[in-house]
Formats: sequence, structure tokens, C-alpha cells
Amino acid sequence: MKKSLKTGLCILLVLIAVFTSACSKGAESGSAGDEEITINYQSSIGYAPLLVMKEKGLIEKAYGGNIKVNWVEMSNGAEVNEAIISGNLDVGSMGVPVAITGIMAGSPYRIAFGLAAQPYAILSNKPEIKKLSDIKSDDQIAITNINSQPHILLAMAAKAELGDARALDNNLTKLGNADGYAAMLSGAVPCHMVISPYNFMETTNEEADIHELEIDPNIWPPENTALVSVVSESLKNDRPKVYEAILTALKEADDFIKTNPEETAKILSEGYDASAEDILKWMQDERSSYSPELRGVMKMADFMVEEGFLDKGPISISELVYDGVKGD
Repeated sequence: MKKSLKTGLCILLVLIAVFTSACSKGAESGSAGDEEITINYQSSIGYAPLLVMKEKGLIEKAYGGNIKVNWVEMSNGAEVNEAIISGNLDVGSMGVPVAITGIMAGSPYRIAFGLAAQPYAILSNKPEIKKLSDIKSDDQIAITNINSQPHILLAMAAKAELGDARALDNNLTKLGNADGYAAMLSGAVPCHMVISPYNFMETTNEEADIHELEIDPNIWPPENTALVSVVSESLKNDRPKVYEAILTALKEADDFIKTNPEETAKILSEGYDASAEDILKWMQDERSSYSPELRGVMKMADFMVEEGFLDKGPISISELVYDGVKGD
């Protein structure tokens, strides 16, 4: 009987020790940050900072603890918005108009940093289409989505050149960047409004006769931010160490792009029908730049309200961004 009691007491003490150790490890794990986050990117060299972060493990490095970073490619901003709302995405990357629309509609995120300013172009494989007024009612224009960055920029051009921001809305067809590229090469669609590198890839393709329509460069100021990353409020508020690690990794990625352009181009070229040399040339286009600072976001929001793409716009940039985000 005494042996039984002694044995039982030993087992109990072992269980208590194991339980205490497990709780202690759990507390350490939480403080050290056993974390998992999901980040998206889209198909454009404008997302270079994110792809460098992915390739070089910069978030993991900046965090310094146990963190798993999942990277997913998505085709348009609407898909990104839905993923964040559903809780399946922590950091979403998209064009400026989608971010503005989502935030003003009450989506649980804010802009955490800008990614890039990038050249867009309206392209055609029909020789007779040289300007917007040459586009006929049955000429489809491929864009990534309605109210996307390409749509709003096209609307700006239509407002300036045709007098009506909505003049070409009935011509629009939704295709991801890569699908739109393939459709242009095959002749399935006659026009494409698209970001780099697809605009360059299409006009330099030797098997297709594709040209860029002339657009007043003042309509889309080249320094204006085209792409941004938003962060869910739950990550920003509940996991500040992860948020800071993302910002630190972004700065390192931007520095890497500046100091290692050839290697950056090599990283990006793996996802496109283009050489690293071509990607490098397009990254160094005078209209291409990478910066976390925002430019032209409020002007974009004002245009969207004026032309009915947005019911209510922000009064100031502070409604759209987290504290510490610079720019306008």
C-alpha cells in the first residue's frame, strides 16, 4: 500500500513538472513569437520589395524568433480585399484605388507602406487604334478588375481626352495581367491597360505587332504611388513585434533593390517571359521607383469621389494609413 501511494505521488509530481514546463514553454513561445502570417503579392515588377523579402527571408531575419511566413500570389485587389476580411490574409498588396475603397467601406485594415510607382500603358494590337477616340464600342479593353488601378487610370485618361471618365466602361473585360498578356499576343482582345513589365513585354514581343497609345504624361504623374501594402488591424494591434519586423524587412528590401539591381532583376525574371537583362532595364525606367512613402493617394481618392467610383472619400490621409506612414 505504501509502495502504491509512493508510486502514485511520484507520478503526480512528474505530471505537475511536465505541465509546469509545458506552460512555461508556451509562455516563452508566445513572448518570443511563435507566429505565422500570410502575405500576398501580384504579378508586376512593382511588387519587387515583397519578392526580395520573400527570397531573402527578410521578415524572418528581422523578427528574430520563430515565425512562418506564407506567400501567395493573387490576381487582383478584390481577391486580396476578400482574403483579408475573411481572416485568410494578414498583409495585402494591391493598387491604390482598391485600398482606398476597402478602407472607406470599413474593411479591417490600413495602408502600412507604399511599394512602388510604376508605368502603366494602354496598348493595342490593332494598327488603326492610336488614341482613345479610335476605340470602337466592340473593342474590348482588358483590365485586372473593375475599380482597379488600371480601371481608374484609364478613367482619368478618358476624362482628359474624351470628356467622360466612364466613356470606355462598356469596353472593359476582366483578365489577370498574365492572361491579358496572352490574350493580346493571340489577338483575343484588341486593347490592354496594364502595368509593367507587361506593357514592355507586349510592345517588345517580336511575334506580335503591339503598340502603346499616346497619353498625356501629366494625366498619370510618374512619381505617384501605384501599389501599396495594407496590414490587418488585428496584426497591427495584437502583434506589434511582427508589424515592426515587416517594416524593418521592407526597408532592407528597398535598400537591396537600390544596391543590388542585377540580383533583384534575376529574382524577378523567374516569373516572367523576359530575361533578367530586360527586367533590369524596365526596373530602371525613369517612371519606376520603389519607396514606402506615399504620393498622390489623396488625389486618387478625390478623383474617385468626383467621378462616382467612391461614395465618400477620406478628409485626410490619416483616415487611410497607420501612424508613421509618410506622404500624401
